[in-house]
Amino acid sequence: MSKTRKETSSRLLYIGKVNGNPNWNFPSHMHEDISEMVYVSDGEGIIKINEHPYTVKKGDLLIYNQGVIHEQCTSPVCPLSLYYCGIANIYSDGTHTKHLIPENASPYIQTKAYAGRIGELFEFMYEESSNQKTGYEKICEALLDVLLVLVQRLVQPNASKKQDSDHLAVRIKEYLDENYLQHLKLQDIAAHFHMNPYYLSHVFKHKYDDSPIRYIVYRRMGEAKRLLSTTDMKVSEIAHVLGYQNANYFTNLFTNTMGESPTQYKKNERAERVDLQKT
Repeated sequence: MSKTRKETSSRLLYIGKVNGNPNWNFPSHMHEDISEMVYVSDGEGIIKINEHPYTVKKGDLLIYNQGVIHEQCTSPVCPLSLYYCGIANIYSDGTHTKHLIPENASPYIQTKAYAGRIGELFEFMYEESSNQKTGYEKICEALLDVLLVLVQRLVQPNASKKQDSDHLAVRIKEYLDENYLQHLKLQDIAAHFHMNPYYLSHVFKHKYDDSPIRYIVYRRMGEAKRLLSTTDMKVSEIAHVLGYQNANYFTNLFTNTMGESPTQYKKNERAERVDLQKT
């Protein structure tokens, strides 16, 4: 991360950038007297604002009002590149305000047609701050003014209610419970919900402390245990029911996941189980 700080009383306090580091992340933090703008110039990642996660990509703009807790994490597969800047003393119509955007507005903005222009403004502002040639302060302030006007144009003051990530995680789990016999890939699940695989996995793990794929495997092993303990089906038959054509592969997967082989589990379960009536 490289960063250029201005020791002036102007509104732009600092500007910096992150250049595609696959290991970059910034844990939860807040600024009591500084607001920030972040522009994603490339890559993907998760940015959490007030505990709400947003999956971000090239062209997205994030606004952190002062006093707002936020956290940033890049995708190791498609690392984030971004510009960020700190701003203070924001004035609107001659009155002081600590908010870049209204409190009820979404801090996540898709810049769409303005993406290229906003990216150029951040790049120009960073270059001027870094080089500090004659008049750079005025140029940076002018560029910042343009950015703030565009933010006000793009922000939605009456933004709809944020999607509840817990509710989304429950929906994902319901889908997995209904389709656990299908050997789904993470991309298949993400496609069903029309969202980024990295974000979907993040939401699910946040609530259930497990990945969607690992959950599916455990769900199948749970069904295998049920069939082993309540039926006389052979291990090869159970493997076939669960979608495993190779019984040896199923046996190894069950053993590695459950800590004992299907045959041993069945023997132990039958020894400890008392069935009072036939099913």
